[in-house]
Amino acid sequence: MPATPEGPRRGRAAGAEPAASTIPPVTVPTEAVGGDPAAAAPAVTPDTGLVRRLLGGTGWQALAQMLPLVFNLALTPFIIHGLGVGIYGIFLLVVVIQQFVGSVDGGVGPSARRYFGMYAGRGDRAATTSLLVTLLVIVSGAATVLCGALFAAAPAVMAFFPGSAEDPDGSVFLLRVMIIIVGVAQVRGLFTQVLLTNNQFRLTALGDLLGFFAYAAMMIWTVNNGLGLFGVGLAFIAQQAMPTLVVLPAALRWLDRKAVRFVPRSLLGEFFRFAWKLQVSGVLTMVAAQGDAIFVGRFAAPQMTAFGTGASFAGTLRQIPMNAYAPMETSIVRALGASGPEGAAPEVARIQRLWVRFVAGWIAVGVPAAGFGVTAWLHLGTDLPGQVAAAVLLAHGVTLLMLVQRFWLNGLGRSGLTLSHDVLSTVVNLGLTLPLILTFGVLGTIAATLAAAVVAAVYLTWLAAHRTTHHLPTAWSEIPWLSVVGASALATALSWATARFLVGTVIPFGALSLLAIGAAAAPALLLYLGHTIGWRRVRGFAARFLSRGRRAEASS
Repeated sequence: MPATPEGPRRGRAAGAEPAASTIPPVTVPTEAVGGDPAAAAPAVTPDTGLVRRLLGGTGWQALAQMLPLVFNLALTPFIIHGLGVGIYGIFLLVVVIQQFVGSVDGGVGPSARRYFGMYAGRGDRAATTSLLVTLLVIVSGAATVLCGALFAAAPAVMAFFPGSAEDPDGSVFLLRVMIIIVGVAQVRGLFTQVLLTNNQFRLTALGDLLGFFAYAAMMIWTVNNGLGLFGVGLAFIAQQAMPTLVVLPAALRWLDRKAVRFVPRSLLGEFFRFAWKLQVSGVLTMVAAQGDAIFVGRFAAPQMTAFGTGASFAGTLRQIPMNAYAPMETSIVRALGASGPEGAAPEVARIQRLWVRFVAGWIAVGVPAAGFGVTAWLHLGTDLPGQVAAAVLLAHGVTLLMLVQRFWLNGLGRSGLTLSHDVLSTVVNLGLTLPLILTFGVLGTIAATLAAAVVAAVYLTWLAAHRTTHHLPTAWSEIPWLSVVGASALATALSWATARFLVGTVIPFGALSLLAIGAAAAPALLLYLGHTIGWRRVRGFAARFLSRGRRAEASS
């Protein structure tokens, strides 16, 4: 969940990442359309613009993330105190339920991204169009049935959680709105994948930004007029309308009108043999990522707001590097489509090296900054939000380190390996959560999540090394361990000093205190990046981010 929940994002199924969280011409020969796109790929020179498009796409994704984050610094405390801690807890709980429902799409979202990316790598708009038309019919029908059943069951679902008694009618209304939004978002997500796999990140970012500002305006109106959860539901409706109006028309120019037909049954069967594994993986990853909130909502409802805001902020910090999710996956599947596994491996290894080094530093500095910063930001009279934010961010970091390995395995068609990783993560998490929450409360749930993330990451490393023919270096081997420890120690000292001596005296509690603690920790991240990546490279990346969209689109 983001710091202030923002509803379903572009169909990023958790099974294709982590989680939370999926999720991105000439005609090729018929046999390439009917077979495995990776296997049918011609052996050509890898795209030399791979990293440039990765950085350009990430820049637009980051813009859509950072602007809402800045506004959320002021908006989140305003909403918490405006709605009330109890109502805000219901708000968070409904968003978690919506995310679980949204993860059930048959694995279509992440699988479409893989196939659309393969076809985009070969410039085959006809194959993309035929697959899109087929999936639209299937997804629309399935979403109507599933969402209709859950719409009817909404009162029983909310009655299961004691905290909803504070506003039972409002909670049911909000859940029903979110269920309808899930169906709309799953259909729109297919068009979004067409844009992402053609490197049209600017358009999807624009839709997200317009949606957020519509949401923010409606939430302010809701709080000022005392509309409670009914107003929250209207805010989410306004938010979802914006990206829908932007994405659908834009995606049409990447399709072939003459190819409006269903794909052959053989290709559809192949697609869903791949997709069902990602579906199970997505649900398992969602349970591992958000299952804690369900346990808290049921067994520790009074702590739902403190837990939810801390976990949400950790999710927001996680989402900043995750803005590279779609560009990275698109680059990897396009490279596989153009060059096959052997030709793509060197470029993918480069992407992993940069990714792991950045993520390791981001988490090393972010964990202590979040721990001190969130407590000062929300000022709820307890350290619990900060403790939750730090521990959950650390668990996210372990999962993020393995992201390129997941993309690689899925791109090779070995989604069964990532599925087994997700099964193990979920089993360990659920097996530990119930006894730990009953014994230690909320902190027990996040301890279970962290333990599960570590065990599953080690297991995925073993699978990638022993169960595939084409290997990447392990993520662990790319971590500069001494630099990570040094950056974390420096960030901890700077964050503690700011919180101890400045916050509450020189700097008021709230958004300014969070920004001050984050700014205090920032030099640790800059020193880390300069040491591990190099100042010249960091400046080059920054320059590419500033010119993010235009060059990426011109090269696509």
